[in-house]
Amino acid sequence: MRTNLLRFAVIVLIGFFSLPTSSQEAITISTGDYPPFVSKDLKHNGYVSHVISEAFARKNVHVEFKYMPWKRAYEEAKQGDYDATSFWYDSEERRQHFYYSDPVNHEKTVFFYRKANPLKDWSSLSDLKNYKIGATNGYTYTEEFWAMAESKELMVYPKPHDLTNMKKLVGGRIDLFPAGIVLGSTLLYENFDPAIVHTVDYHSKPLTEATGYLLFPKASKNSERLLKLFNAGLKQLEESGRLEKMYDDLITGRYKNTPLSQR
Repeated sequence: MRTNLLRFAVIVLIGFFSLPTSSQEAITISTGDYPPFVSKDLKHNGYVSHVISEAFARKNVHVEFKYMPWKRAYEEAKQGDYDATSFWYDSEERRQHFYYSDPVNHEKTVFFYRKANPLKDWSSLSDLKNYKIGATNGYTYTEEFWAMAESKELMVYPKPHDLTNMKKLVGGRIDLFPAGIVLGSTLLYENFDPAIVHTVDYHSKPLTEATGYLLFPKASKNSERLLKLFNAGLKQLEESGRLEKMYDDLITGRYKNTPLSQR
């Protein structure tokens, strides 16, 4: 009996300390699932969710994420059912209904290559005409990229999956593979021996890039205040160097629930 009471007390204490304190403001953010940036199956709910939580925590605000299909997350937040929605790229339509935070995510699509056959500086896609380029079916990249592939101005070899393309690159069957920095790095760290990972690099010049934001609904009177709090917390996170460390963890796959040492 005494043991059971002790267990009950421990459970109560754990629950107590996991909840926001009475001095904390609590907010709810709607989101979809887009690993490794946001996902309930990742540590800290993924990189972007971690950034959002820590930025708000610095302003004494506790965040709870509600996962649902992306369209529903957007529409219900637009109506003011949630304090914010995470995370979205810029569009004219979205700016009509939401206030935008400072950027929470930058995605760059770059060309990965083998260090034994490096990609020299390039300024236009025509500079890549002598390279065999992998691509993933269904990906947008840019209109120019696919137009030049169609006209045979670029040697592009599409495949159904990113991992297939990365394997072809590692094996020397293609020279370049365009992928997001995070995606490409994750593919390497999770599927190849460390000795092979270090034989691959990417060019810093992006083929495309996009910026993600936390959106606060204009339908809510509380949004402008929360926006200011979040931006201030995000700035503190960056100035402390913590944000850079979190991004390094993202690149090296440390938001996975399985430690790298056990893979």
